[in-house]
Amino acid sequence: MTRELDQKQSFQTHCLAQMGVTAWLSTSDEVTGTVFYPAQPWAMDQSFEPITESIPSAVTPSKGFGSAMPEPVAKIAPEEKEQSVAYLREQLNAGPEIVVEDLQPIEELAVDIEVPIEAVSSTTAITRIELRGYVFANQLLILSEVPTVFTQQEEIDRLALKMAQALLKTPIEEWDCRGLSWPGALRNPYFLVRQDWLLGALESFVLGFTQFFRGEPKVVLAGDNIATLYDELSADCAIKAFPVARIVSLPELYRIPELRKDAWQIMQSALFQNS
Repeated sequence: MTRELDQKQSFQTHCLAQMGVTAWLSTSDEVTGTVFYPAQPWAMDQSFEPITESIPSAVTPSKGFGSAMPEPVAKIAPEEKEQSVAYLREQLNAGPEIVVEDLQPIEELAVDIEVPIEAVSSTTAITRIELRGYVFANQLLILSEVPTVFTQQEEIDRLALKMAQALLKTPIEEWDCRGLSWPGALRNPYFLVRQDWLLGALESFVLGFTQFFRGEPKVVLAGDNIATLYDELSADCAIKAFPVARIVSLPELYRIPELRKDAWQIMQSALFQNS
């Protein structure tokens, strides 16, 4: 009986026959067909014969593929290990600058470190403040307290501008406004008891205005807390060299117009007493 193989089986049978693998073919079946070769860039030798080489007796023939086995690790006897450690100690102790206490690993424990809060001398207990600073024509500085939740910014700005124009007796074309909030977004209770930090922030805030002053500037402190903190500032602070008037805060003047007359008299007396 004969059977015809397809293209792939025919080529596979031909290749196996060249390799000498024919035992799997049945002797009762006669295989006939045409061998189809794939395209090759070189000519294939049809009379290929496998070359057999003798294997040296010293080389053990391979029995197939297998997983690579790791090399055995040489074990050190306990006596040799102790001798090695003793030799290492001896070598390290030979140097006078090296001190060997123990070869065991060092364990470090995490502990909480408490930093004592420094007690700063102060005559006041002010720990929070909200300020608005106004500077007009680089000649007049108004520092006013405002509520923590402040919603009347534009009205207070117009009031401050009218006061500045009345005090300087001239239209104001150049002015600036900034805010200071202490402690602001800080949540660390350490800052609440450090009034020296608050005074430092206030001094830096004032310096941002006064560094561009010309002539003899004038200062208006509007609010009890800002007036108290002013007294706590160091004597070499730049604002201490200017004439100062102390009045109620601008939000109070805005809500209670009757207070404006008293505030005006105080500012005239404190700022222009030598004029």
